[in-house]
Amino acid sequence: MMSSEQKSYGSAPAGHCALWPVDLKLTHLDWNPEATLIHFQGQYLTTCELDYNILQGVIQNAPKAPASVDVGEFCLVEDLTSARWYRGRVQSLKKDLYDVFLIDHGNVLSVDEAHISCCSNDLFILPPKIVCGFLSSVLLLSDCCHSVLEQYFANLVGRNVTGYIKALLPHKVLLMEAPDINSDLVHYGFGRHVDTDTFLLLVEMLTEAPLKQNIEPAPDLLIEKQRRQEFFLKPSSLRGYEDILSSFRPKLKCGSHAIVHVTAAVNPGLFYCQMTAKESELKELSSKLAAAVNQLRTSDNPGLLCSVKGKDENWYRGLVQHLPVNSLVRVLFVDYGYFETVRVENIHKLPPDLCSIPIKSFPCALSCMNNEEEAIKSKQLGFLKTSLLGGILEIEINKYKPEQHLYCITILNAKERVTPTPIQKPPSTKLTRSEQSLPQIMSKELDKTLEDEEIQVGSVFTGYVEHVQNPNHFWVRSEKRNNDFEEIMEKLFRHFRRIALDEDVLENPEPGMLCCAVYEEDLHYYRGVVVDLLENGAEVLFIDFGNTGKVPHNLIKKIPKEFADKSAFALCCSLVNVVPTDELWPSSSIDSFRRLVSNKVLQVCVIQIRKNKFDVDLYFNEESGNGGGQSLSEILISAQQAHYGKNISEQFTGKKKKHTYYKQKVTKHNRQPLVNPKASENCNKEKEASKYELEKTKEPFSLKGLNIKPGCEFAVRCILINTPSDFWCQLLDQVPALESLMERLQGHYSIKTVPLEPEPCCVVKSPSNGKWCRGIITERQNGRANVILVDFGSSIQVSEECLQGLLPEFCVFEKQAFRCSLYNVIEPLALGWTKDATEFLRRFADNSGVNLKCNVVSQLNVKNKGLCNVVDLCNTESNQSVSNLLVEKCLARVVTRTLSPTVFPESFVYSSYGLTERSEEKVFVTHVHSHFEIFCQLEKNTAVFEEIDDKISEVLKLKQTNAETVVEKLCLAKYLDGQWYRGIAYLAQSPSHVFVTFVDYGNTMIAEKKNVVFIPKESTELLNKPMQALRFCLAGVPQGLVFADVKEWLDTAVLNKQVRAIIVAKEEDGSFEVELFDGEVSINDRLKKLIDTLTPKPKIAMTLNIKSERKNMNQNVSKSQLKAKTPMSNRHRQKKNQKSNKRSQNRQTEPVKSQQSKKAEVKQTAVTQDCPSPPEPQSNYAIQDNKKLGQKSKRECFVVLQISCLPVIKLTEGLKLACFASHIDSLSSFFLQRSSDEANIFQMAEDINSSFFKETLEPCTNIALKADDLVIVEYKDDGALYRAVVKENIDSCTFKVEFVDFGNSDIVGNEKMFVMTKDNVSQPRYSIPCSLLDCSAFDDTAAFTDVVMDKPFMVEFVCFRKSQWQVKVEILDATISVPVEAAAPKETDTVPEVKKTTQTKPNITKRVMRERKKKLPKKISIVKVSKDLFSAFLPPKIQKGDTETGLVLSVQSNGDFYLRLDKSEDSLAALETLLAAHLKYCEPVLTNNVKEGLNCLVQEQNGRKWRRAAVKDVFHDACLVHLLDYGKIETASKSTLWQMMRCLAVIPPFAVHCRLNIQEGSVQDRQICYEAVKGIEGYNVKLVFVEVSEKYLWFVEMVRDRFLLQHHVSNTETKTELDSARENESATDPQKLVFAPVELNKEYCGFAAAVTTPFEFCVVLEDLYLMSQVSVLLDDFRDELQPLPLAHLVPKTGCLVKSKSRNKWCRAEILHVDSTLTLDLVDYGHAECLSYGDHSKLKKLPDCIKALPKVTYPCVLNTVRPAEAEEQWSDEAIIFFQQCLDQRNLQIFFREEISDCQWKVDILANGVHVAKQLVDAGYGSYMDIMLGLRFQEQSSRRSPLYLREDECDEDPEEGSQTFEEIEQIFKVNSDSCLCM
Repeated sequence: MMSSEQKSYGSAPAGHCALWPVDLKLTHLDWNPEATLIHFQGQYLTTCELDYNILQGVIQNAPKAPASVDVGEFCLVEDLTSARWYRGRVQSLKKDLYDVFLIDHGNVLSVDEAHISCCSNDLFILPPKIVCGFLSSVLLLSDCCHSVLEQYFANLVGRNVTGYIKALLPHKVLLMEAPDINSDLVHYGFGRHVDTDTFLLLVEMLTEAPLKQNIEPAPDLLIEKQRRQEFFLKPSSLRGYEDILSSFRPKLKCGSHAIVHVTAAVNPGLFYCQMTAKESELKELSSKLAAAVNQLRTSDNPGLLCSVKGKDENWYRGLVQHLPVNSLVRVLFVDYGYFETVRVENIHKLPPDLCSIPIKSFPCALSCMNNEEEAIKSKQLGFLKTSLLGGILEIEINKYKPEQHLYCITILNAKERVTPTPIQKPPSTKLTRSEQSLPQIMSKELDKTLEDEEIQVGSVFTGYVEHVQNPNHFWVRSEKRNNDFEEIMEKLFRHFRRIALDEDVLENPEPGMLCCAVYEEDLHYYRGVVVDLLENGAEVLFIDFGNTGKVPHNLIKKIPKEFADKSAFALCCSLVNVVPTDELWPSSSIDSFRRLVSNKVLQVCVIQIRKNKFDVDLYFNEESGNGGGQSLSEILISAQQAHYGKNISEQFTGKKKKHTYYKQKVTKHNRQPLVNPKASENCNKEKEASKYELEKTKEPFSLKGLNIKPGCEFAVRCILINTPSDFWCQLLDQVPALESLMERLQGHYSIKTVPLEPEPCCVVKSPSNGKWCRGIITERQNGRANVILVDFGSSIQVSEECLQGLLPEFCVFEKQAFRCSLYNVIEPLALGWTKDATEFLRRFADNSGVNLKCNVVSQLNVKNKGLCNVVDLCNTESNQSVSNLLVEKCLARVVTRTLSPTVFPESFVYSSYGLTERSEEKVFVTHVHSHFEIFCQLEKNTAVFEEIDDKISEVLKLKQTNAETVVEKLCLAKYLDGQWYRGIAYLAQSPSHVFVTFVDYGNTMIAEKKNVVFIPKESTELLNKPMQALRFCLAGVPQGLVFADVKEWLDTAVLNKQVRAIIVAKEEDGSFEVELFDGEVSINDRLKKLIDTLTPKPKIAMTLNIKSERKNMNQNVSKSQLKAKTPMSNRHRQKKNQKSNKRSQNRQTEPVKSQQSKKAEVKQTAVTQDCPSPPEPQSNYAIQDNKKLGQKSKRECFVVLQISCLPVIKLTEGLKLACFASHIDSLSSFFLQRSSDEANIFQMAEDINSSFFKETLEPCTNIALKADDLVIVEYKDDGALYRAVVKENIDSCTFKVEFVDFGNSDIVGNEKMFVMTKDNVSQPRYSIPCSLLDCSAFDDTAAFTDVVMDKPFMVEFVCFRKSQWQVKVEILDATISVPVEAAAPKETDTVPEVKKTTQTKPNITKRVMRERKKKLPKKISIVKVSKDLFSAFLPPKIQKGDTETGLVLSVQSNGDFYLRLDKSEDSLAALETLLAAHLKYCEPVLTNNVKEGLNCLVQEQNGRKWRRAAVKDVFHDACLVHLLDYGKIETASKSTLWQMMRCLAVIPPFAVHCRLNIQEGSVQDRQICYEAVKGIEGYNVKLVFVEVSEKYLWFVEMVRDRFLLQHHVSNTETKTELDSARENESATDPQKLVFAPVELNKEYCGFAAAVTTPFEFCVVLEDLYLMSQVSVLLDDFRDELQPLPLAHLVPKTGCLVKSKSRNKWCRAEILHVDSTLTLDLVDYGHAECLSYGDHSKLKKLPDCIKALPKVTYPCVLNTVRPAEAEEQWSDEAIIFFQQCLDQRNLQIFFREEISDCQWKVDILANGVHVAKQLVDAGYGSYMDIMLGLRFQEQSSRRSPLYLREDECDEDPEEGSQTFEEIEQIFKVNSDSCLCM
């Protein structure tokens, strides 16, 4: 108890007292109004986790002995659920139950005496891991917003804080002041400061426990690492000043009453009071002090009386006691009575006029402290405590003690103080109409439009720009309401056509009034709003278009009510992140933006919604042909028409600056809401309502996670394994899409910088591989950020400067990494997993490869980590579970225990109950979700419901006794029958309701919150009991169409009945495909027949004509012609319920199940009554709109067919057929084609790719595709069309498809997908999904592929399982074959002639047939290869004595080097073409098969090209590989290696291994030669090949200056001037100039620079900035430049030369070196020569000019060659070609990079291919005959470029389509002839 001793004021001695500083990581914070104090838990930053892990192991093995312990004593305690022992301290004792606080974990265990043990003191040598206590010197206000405060505390958890220990409570409970936290709480209105003495007194009164104040050094057990202690000053005696101070205090009469509040207190015998009436005077005084301080300069000696700044940033009068100590001064706040230690700079001189103001506080003491009646003392102390907490007292003055200068008082009454809300609302002043501004008027109209458009932050919609003022102010109209727009325009026209000029004139218009006004351009009336008054009229804003106009009075009409009710159609927008290049938008930028958006269909992405404007990003529509998907912001910035700048508010982005984050959270309700203008302004709403509002204002471009739910099964790969209870996986089928995304990320962020936005999404370069990755910032501190890589799971810490912003286009793809934990083997969190267990899991995952399957069992939410999926990993080949293997190997154990305090369940447990394919079960149907989807309970689980009911009753009893931690999602909900059932709760829009899905029945309803009880975490049996409702999909029942009548029939047939279910297959989402039987009647067949009778016959095409009467108002409008089905009437519901009741009565005759049936029946009825399903269309139509501005539109509607429409190839068990393997995933998943079907496949490919068929294709860009939809897809490798089926929606525009005739899958955009018509489903699916019956026949997938790929084999179809045929294979021919497009020989010397073994279609030439086969995805033609064909891939042979030139590729440390001969360039290019052709047929190498000497394919680290390689050395996760054709050693990950087909492996390496022919033992000579070779690495040399060793190592002599290098070595005394100069040169490499990267097949604009022949010319791209920058820099150079070193006089070196022809400095590149230096002027395209003796005229490139790319690109004209009679281009041809290129705006397409410095290009001049012009003029011929035939075929059609003037008014669309058709044909064939 608190001591009653009364300490007299000023009696404490002066002195120093230590403040114990501590650095903690907060692990827990909580507060509630009843407890008053803020409780915290934390850990010291110096805590060593290893010490505590070791201690935990020692505790388990320590001997245990029963013990009787008292409160406060230490002991060991056993956790009943895990049977593990922990260190603890007894917190309380109730009867025989001990509450023990776990000092290393922070939670409390309740156990009896049997689970308590005494122990040795040695186990308590380590201090407690958890430090707990209360935050000091701050009290929270009772009326603060609790939900926001909880969010603030939640954000503090996990952060590091510095605090000062003010005192100790018993059991080492700290009172710690955290200045940063206290300042935040006060600053944002959550709490108020309390001085230390007052707070300590309050804590004593609240806890009734004695305090140990900090009057001695810090104890070792509290602070592990002593730091320099900080000091504050105890109050010294004030007796010298007390007489003076007391004379200025209020004078009170004995016996008088006063209303006061306590401002400071030391004990009940000394506290200070203030009159409540003086508060306003004190505020005024503080304001005067603040104003005076701003005017006065700081004085060196402010005097005893001073102005002092308090901790709350306000100014007060103070009295200084001491001289400063460590720049700190102890000051008495005279008007309040308390002391604070403040810094010297916060003390100023007190203005003289404020010194004479009386002191407002006066000291008091309770008169009752000497009274012996405890009841009176207790009552008085209770009043005092109320006042310390902020209450107001009514006191009576009993007497005055002059020696102590204090009043003895009696407290008569105490009441709580009514304080104003800490966050004030701004005064709401209603504007009159005349006061309303244009933005306010626009805000009103925007509010109405938002409701109708249903647009929110993050929405993406199609729209048109109606009016442009500038890029930051324009108006957009959405396509969604286009029909309403046309209708209202038509009605306006008809209405005002009948109105006379002087009728319905709007009298006395005022700003803000709606009206109809005339637009002067067309004299039609449109809706508007008055924005300003003019002398003879008004300025009107046309709300449906955005423009304003000045209209005379008589042309402003009253608006009819039917028009006034409709909201505005135009939305005011601003382009995000663009600002003008100057202060205002220049007219050129506005015009550019207007041209970009005029008459265009745009995708509008809403970034922010302000009061009167949208911040949006605009993208071209994919169909528009204007760079679909490209951001207009980027276009303006790249064209230098705008600058990048942030023009969206931080309020929206949620920028988390220090202190401002919480301010935004607290005050957002006082400002205009971002999304919903009618949001409530009350900050004290319920917590759930606050969460709902926060959900609506999430950042727009957040990364979404994968939709993973319990029950899901999918193939995965483990990417990061920390422990078996914490590892990360990726979906295997999403890996290609992720790799594509990573390529796009590298391509974008390697050349562009995107500023980091305030949202947590970012892009960061991974330290492990140097690649740009998507990430989320989890914490920022001291300029560094913690980032989690969302696609790979790892967390990294980087500087904030290394982060870049994540563009919206990279946010569409979901986060690919998801956290997992193994099911049923989770160890207690206090222990760690052993390295052996983690390594075993890693090996299991690596060995499983593509056969690793993940089964999701449940989901948890782990504090500070997020969502964690509890999974079971298994190998589908061996059928082994890693969980079972860990237990078997004693690396884990099966445990069931209470979850850790930091873990919360997110779902109930899923179980498949052992259901397997073809198994049969009796089930009860509890809910019919649709005509093909139902929920059922297994009849064998009936007894489980009794257990669930018992556990529910226990939880309900526990709820009434009040309880413990609950799970805020898993709940019990009361149903309409009054019973409680398990469910999952979801937020509803109403704050008093939630959605509940009943997991044991399958239905969903809306429930009041009072009828929902959340399940406590301790109810483990109820939480871990698997969900009883299984989702069944009826096999073979069509899912695309919706039939209410069919669903109603199904309700009647099966609901609440026991039926028989035969399992057909298990789906990836955990549902089952079943066949349902009622007795012997097949429910599935009955449904299919019923649907067939109701299904309308598909109409392939129908056209609708829609007229438009106004320009710019109906572009590309899509209008649904479908009528939704009307929801079921109440009468029908009643009939249905009556039927259900009858069925329920029938069901009750069956024992045991009647109760469950009744529950299910009542649930079904409730869902029907309360939650009717939204109307759905009766058929799935795709609508394509080809409507253009001002023209009539025609639209076609196409039926989207499904995979079930394809006929099935009939196969029987035991059938044997000859087949080909068309695609192989693994031994358990591959696809076959029958040999007999090959001709049909070729014929179908020819038909689909015919020009006639392509003209009829309709794209799927406006179609909502879903799984199992049939489409025609353009294959990316060859551009041909194939049949495919949609497997998965990646996002709204990207899909995963499977080619139904070949089996392989791909990720494609909907612009490459087309509607499949009825004609294309007449032929069956030609690929047959299969798996091997006996997988042991082959070592692995690679071995199987080598044997069966490229050849026919015999297949026996054994049985059909899980939608696959299990087969046996018999190899017919062991000959190794290769694809025809990239043929290579066998390893034999005799190579036979080419001979086809596949069937071909009659009447097709061999050449066309070969081209067609190349286009089939992953289909390989089997051929044998001739010697002549094979020789094209071989490197040239080398003989002894040969002299050759070549490129030095690399130099090894021993002096050996690798050389590639110049004459092997063509063969190497052919080999790389062959490699690229084979890459799609190769498979990854299993990591276990990576061994030294393995030949493989590897992708270069610095590029995207694949190279042949051999493994040199193998490490844990990586290996060293030798690039066989490039002579380099690189490091590669094991997982990135691909198999090399045998046809590639037999070709010798192109890199020749060489060594200088130097005598052995001459170390000096060898060193000199090594340096000489190292200096010319990367340059051409001339060698003499002397001899070759057995290991194919060539000994060579190097020719230099016509002498052998050996001659120079042996005669070092007579070195030439060149050699001496080279030795003296620095080791820097020669400078090189590079080209700017270009994209193949992309259109560029440019002009020709230097034209020699069609095979030799240069082009310049119109990069005006680059050309001007190069020119300016070169003009600034003077002659004082460094000369080019002699060692750098080698080909390909960059330099500067003073050109004679240009008379200026030019950049050049050395082409050739002998007696003459040949230089290429890289910015002009022509060469100049210089005498070798003038080499000093060459200068080194300055760094500023070296970094700029070359301006000219050397090119070769594609697809043509000289006329057949000529071998060289004739002079006439050259002149003709030069004339064709003699213009500025050439269209240039780069087709192929044929060397490091030359490209094949196609060029269009005036829209016509130059190659075609050469051929038409007779100067050239096509390299490809097919291309010539197609050009002749097109010659009969005239291009729109050649239309006569009298034909210009015809439909331009026909002409433009013809030109695009020609261009596409030319592009395809130019690509194809690259491979010839």
